[in-house]
Amino acid sequence: MVDTLSPVQSHTMGMRLQKKILGKMASRSVAKHFIDDEAGLILDKLFLFMKDQSSEVEAKKLTKHIMKIVIKLGILYTNDKFTVTEKQHLKTLLKKFSRMVMTLVTFWEVAFSFDEVHFVHQLREVEECIITLILPHLTEKSEKRVRYVFNYFSDKDVLNYLFNAQPTVHLEVLAPLLRDYVFGKDQNQNT
Repeated sequence: MVDTLSPVQSHTMGMRLQKKILGKMASRSVAKHFIDDEAGLILDKLFLFMKDQSSEVEAKKLTKHIMKIVIKLGILYTNDKFTVTEKQHLKTLLKKFSRMVMTLVTFWEVAFSFDEVHFVHQLREVEECIITLILPHLTEKSEKRVRYVFNYFSDKDVLNYLFNAQPTVHLEVLAPLLRDYVFGKDQNQNT
């Protein structure tokens, strides 16, 4: 007797394979096939910041984690795996992320305005939105990746390096890129 897979089982298995294969292949060159050019540029600049702030090994690890998170969220979204409630949660996540980026830009534009407590609070809100969104779909390993990335960016030394009295060259490059990227995405969603 031949055991055949139902279309539902095949689709589920296909999704798992996609997540697994793309998770293993998450490199900057592969990610550029799944992440638009602007986001790829931001990721490249972010890599340079992380490399200068910590080390190349740490920067590669963080970049790979970020790409895996983004790619897996993209796979879940494009395969329509989110419930109606989760889609609403995704909209909330995008709003919180946009607000966090605009806060970062404001800190860059207005000298001596950086408020660590406020910024870390916004980072943690985004982190929790992502965790809530991925928990029903991904493994604990993915949750650990998200926590690792957000712990890095919430670290006092990282924030001091980015927002010292003289803004780093990285902030001078990243802030306008992030502003233009988020503003462009928000404009596209409103039209």
